[in-house]
Amino acid sequence: MGLARYLLYRTLGLLLVVLGVLVITFVITRVIPGDPASLFAGPQHSDPETLERIRTLMGLNKPLYQQLIDFITAFIKGDLGFSWHTGRSVAEELADRFPITFELSMLSLIFSITVGIPLGIISAVKHESSIDYVIRTLSIVGVGIPSFWLGLLLIYFFGFNLKLLPIGGLLTPTLTRPPKITGLLLLDSLLTGKIDVFNDVLLHYLMPAFSLGIGIVSHLIRLTRASVLEVLQEPYVVTAVAKGLPPRKLLIEHVLRNALMPVTSWTGMVVGYLLGGSILIENIFGIPGVGSFVFESIMHLDYAPILSSVLLMAIIYFTINFVLDILYAVLDPRVRLK
Repeated sequence: MGLARYLLYRTLGLLLVVLGVLVITFVITRVIPGDPASLFAGPQHSDPETLERIRTLMGLNKPLYQQLIDFITAFIKGDLGFSWHTGRSVAEELADRFPITFELSMLSLIFSITVGIPLGIISAVKHESSIDYVIRTLSIVGVGIPSFWLGLLLIYFFGFNLKLLPIGGLLTPTLTRPPKITGLLLLDSLLTGKIDVFNDVLLHYLMPAFSLGIGIVSHLIRLTRASVLEVLQEPYVVTAVAKGLPPRKLLIEHVLRNALMPVTSWTGMVVGYLLGGSILIENIFGIPGVGSFVFESIMHLDYAPILSSVLLMAIIYFTINFVLDILYAVLDPRVRLK
């Protein structure tokens, strides 16, 4: 299979997967018990005539297939719909909230990489030693800890008891939010020279980023360890050891270069998981990101924000996988034959 044909094949697959996610999400939102019109109208205006007018305004009076077609058509045109519980367009809400979720996800990813990969390498190099057993035990514990439960524990100990870290939000009320340049609070704080705001926002991010990233750290430890151990058993590595190549040079120039390729691929796919997995964490810590927006929309049966947000996360996740697949196909022609 040539590269152009492989690229076309993967593109069609990406479109089909995104369409599948949209249809499944649409069906799930429609089977949730409750009436959006009744919630929006409130108990004081729940007469049949008012509810029917609201349903017509929301487009809920149309058949389900027509609602789906209308949403897909509007999405292709760039219209993400209207958020009835916030009174703003979904595009405006996502433009304000997505940078926050992205920033939280990137901090979690940085934490995961800087901790997980080195520990995985150490565990592999110290194979079957006491250090290896301790690291492996920690990784097993980390995989089994729910992120939301860990977040609650961190709030209790470091927020309420020790009072070392802020328990929620993104910025202390006494500080002024920096002018919006990129939408990323940490970056905007640096660009505008507000170091006090940067430090305060970073402190607010510490516990949620740790809670969101601890599971990724555990998986990275195990993946890195397995990959390094596999490369250490390769014939060329055994030959290099027999020739007396210094361990440090062997590890850096021969082992890690090959062992970290699958780790890098997996880390790229994790970005989508972090973006989607922030729903509970954002709500626990009161962070006004996309995750909390989806949660609020579910509670209000606000369909357009749910569909648009989930679709946005799906597109990001599958686009990252798509780019990684193409890179692998370029670097390794054997992939195109699969």
